[in-house]
Amino acid sequence: MNLYQATHAQVTPSLASELRLFGIYCAAGILALLLQTTVLHQLTGGRVIPDLVLILCVYLGLHEHNVAGVTGVFLLGYLLDSFSGSLVGLNAFAMTTVYVVVYLASRRLWMDNALSAVAMAFLGSLLKGVAIVVALAAYLTVDRVTFQAAQILLAEALLAAALTPGVFAILRRAKRFAGVA
Repeated sequence: MNLYQATHAQVTPSLASELRLFGIYCAAGILALLLQTTVLHQLTGGRVIPDLVLILCVYLGLHEHNVAGVTGVFLLGYLLDSFSGSLVGLNAFAMTTVYVVVYLASRRLWMDNALSAVAMAFLGSLLKGVAIVVALAAYLTVDRVTFQAAQILLAEALLAAALTPGVFAILRRAKRFAGVA
């Protein structure tokens, strides 16, 4: 046994704590989907809608490096496709792409502060937009991306970055309250 193993003992989480964590993520996902597809859509008139599901995907990419994290992100994207009426699989593909990029970045860089989380949410939102345009171009004819579409994409990315610290704080508090943090 070396010094690292002696000071960093592996703690296996109990089934109860894993189930509480699963419940927190399910509740957060359902709330984000409902707010994003109904309430916020009505409040903003459908122009610039904060992407709460994307923020949750970035959180999972930063904190859940396992099969459950990527499965949850895929299901969130698929449910967003189902609720929003867009092409089935489009958001699932985009959210999974964002998760993979955030996961790979968090494995190589120090991502345990608010600034890096905000930056990842901003870049993730831009990446999601690019992934959707690329997927649409592969299956449908996309002549050109208009300047207005680019403005909306940038506005949504800025809005996601602005809401990230609050959403992350709520998730951390919920995990602490449930005893899994």
